[in-house]
Amino acid sequence: MKFTVEKKEISEALSLVASVAEKRQSIPVLSNILLKAENKGLTLIATDLEIELTFKIPKIELDSEGETTVSARKLADLVRSVPEDTVLTFELLESQLEISALKFQADFSTLPVGDFPVTEISEFEREVALPGKELADLIEKTSFAMASQDVRYYLNGILLEVSPAQINVVATDGHRLAWASCKIKTDFIDEKIIIPRKSAIELQKLLNLYPDNVNISFNSNQLRVFSDEFTFISKLIEGSYPDYEKVFPQGTEQKLKANKSSVQTALNRAAVLSNEKYRGVKFILDQDNLKICANNPSKESAEEEVTVDYAGDSFEIGFNISYVQESLSVIPNNEVEFVFFGSENSCLVKNIDDESLIHVIMPMRL
Repeated sequence: MKFTVEKKEISEALSLVASVAEKRQSIPVLSNILLKAENKGLTLIATDLEIELTFKIPKIELDSEGETTVSARKLADLVRSVPEDTVLTFELLESQLEISALKFQADFSTLPVGDFPVTEISEFEREVALPGKELADLIEKTSFAMASQDVRYYLNGILLEVSPAQINVVATDGHRLAWASCKIKTDFIDEKIIIPRKSAIELQKLLNLYPDNVNISFNSNQLRVFSDEFTFISKLIEGSYPDYEKVFPQGTEQKLKANKSSVQTALNRAAVLSNEKYRGVKFILDQDNLKICANNPSKESAEEEVTVDYAGDSFEIGFNISYVQESLSVIPNNEVEFVFFGSENSCLVKNIDDESLIHVIMPMRL
């Protein structure tokens, strides 16, 4: 195997496959990526047995075909270190991959191609096309609310709902919930799948860099997202996602509208002196005024008033300050709306006059 390729043609794909490959793995070959040079160009494949990511690089000069596996992290780091216009030469010499460019040469150890696992592809029953950027945005606006290592395994991921008119993405850890939606046109009947946590994070990174149209197909245990450049395959979480609609609070709404930056700044200051373990913050609501208060066991405290648009009842409510901060960080507009249902019930956080993004945050006793 011998070929040459420009850094700009390969570096982005290398970084993405390297993040899929396992860094600390009991099976050594899973830390490697498979490089396959043939007449259609160069193919890069990485897997951790849950996710498989494949890239096709057409713009290479191919001297001889072949394939090998090499450390994903080391190769990505090396390619990242050279100038953008560098042309790299890859040559497989017995059990080593030699890479040369400029005035340097690097020899990488390899592992047998036969040891590299290839994902068995099931037949995909459903397929829908949409801009990659739209799906990436839905994941970004919800994934912060995913659980991590929860015994309720179905919460360690995001729910993807596809209907004839829209796609919904939902995430919850049992204390907060994020729901986002975008319009589409499909011939789907309602379908639901649960995408694992790592898969959702890697897919968001991928689609932010490839925002054009992608195809999404899935069956009962696999998701495939693909375009001309890449194919992303992930196992799905089996099981039933809870009926998240029951989480949305009911009752008399009391709406507070505010400048998002003003609330974020006050929260950031309050966080400095909040309880490091419980992360509590108190909202004290009054006519056109929001007072944000925090304290800790060392008898330190912070208090700040923010001018807001509020005409509801006066009351106090406590939240985990991190939950509010993370929610505001993914609200795209600079005007935010809090919808309260009293001091004992969950609160909604969303864009003003926009029903395509809703966050639910449970109160906490302070």
